[in-house]
Amino acid sequence: MNVETVYELFSNLRNDNLSFIYLGSFNDEITERIIDISETNLANKHDEAGISHKLSFLLAECFQNVIRHGDTLQKSSTDVSGIFITRFIGKSFYISSANLVENKDVEELKSKLEQINNLSHDELKKLYINVLSNSDFSSKGGAGLGLIEMARKSGQKLDFEFEYYDDTFSYFYLQIKFKSPEETEIPAERVNVKIAREFHHLMSLDNIFIIHKGDFSQNSTVPILRMIEDNLHTSLENNSFKKKTFHALVEILQNISKHSVEMDGKREGIFIIGKVDSKFLVYTGNYIHSNLVEPLSKHLDNLNILNKDELLQLYKYTLHLGTTTTKGGAGLGLIDIARDSSEKMRYNFTQVTNDLSFFSLLATI
Repeated sequence: MNVETVYELFSNLRNDNLSFIYLGSFNDEITERIIDISETNLANKHDEAGISHKLSFLLAECFQNVIRHGDTLQKSSTDVSGIFITRFIGKSFYISSANLVENKDVEELKSKLEQINNLSHDELKKLYINVLSNSDFSSKGGAGLGLIEMARKSGQKLDFEFEYYDDTFSYFYLQIKFKSPEETEIPAERVNVKIAREFHHLMSLDNIFIIHKGDFSQNSTVPILRMIEDNLHTSLENNSFKKKTFHALVEILQNISKHSVEMDGKREGIFIIGKVDSKFLVYTGNYIHSNLVEPLSKHLDNLNILNKDELLQLYKYTLHLGTTTTKGGAGLGLIDIARDSSEKMRYNFTQVTNDLSFFSLLATI
């Protein structure tokens, strides 16, 4: 993915108050972190509809649905990853997932999902009670109690589709909508399970494992950092590289948090992490005032021509001088990012209005 694509991706998610997309392996710690991120953003909205408890349940249940098929993934000789998406649009949440299921189970699973979608709330309750004493409905690859509960708690039809992967497996895409009582209807074609499939393809192709679009005010970044730290702990063995990577990611997130233009009490931005071989590709994007484009561009060009020793000297000088930032972000943060980057920083500016531009940055760690 090139740095110019960041604004295009941000624009595709422009109506989302929150987008969090994760591609990779799944475990209970990842579940906890994604729930933290969603609840933090919900808390910032004051949870007007009182939906936090049900949302947490649906997130956890959807995650468990993916984890239940973990042994299916192990049977595959190809390195494949599932996807998990949570989007907050208007006052409704959309939770999407994808995982492999065996082709021999697809028709049975499809039949049971259609059965769930054809039942009323009372009928779902009766089915749930029946399944508790009848394990046949929950055969491996089948629907089970979890999907019945998702339909009951959300009060919506389950949106799903299957995509052929190879002679043994297919991807099972599932989306749940949790609609606030205060929400006006959002056209179904705007947010459907096909979009989850498109994100899955995009991220797999570009080696991206996290996309987060939302409010990057200081308190909103804490759960993101915790999740990244957990991910680094399990994926990296070298402690010094782990610390360096985490430090760089902190600086990059803080750069958005401190220097995005605040609009309606939010500092909106996008944060994307990919990995190619042993290198992390970190993309960010946020709004800045247009009058800062030229000085920021010159500052980045100056940083890109300096070697590591020169960057260290500039860092010490700037720190000693005490004039660390101009509004829009030319201070210690970008110097630190340049020091941690293994390659020259790449950037792009997109004019949005006369007074507003979108600043995209790529740092390689």
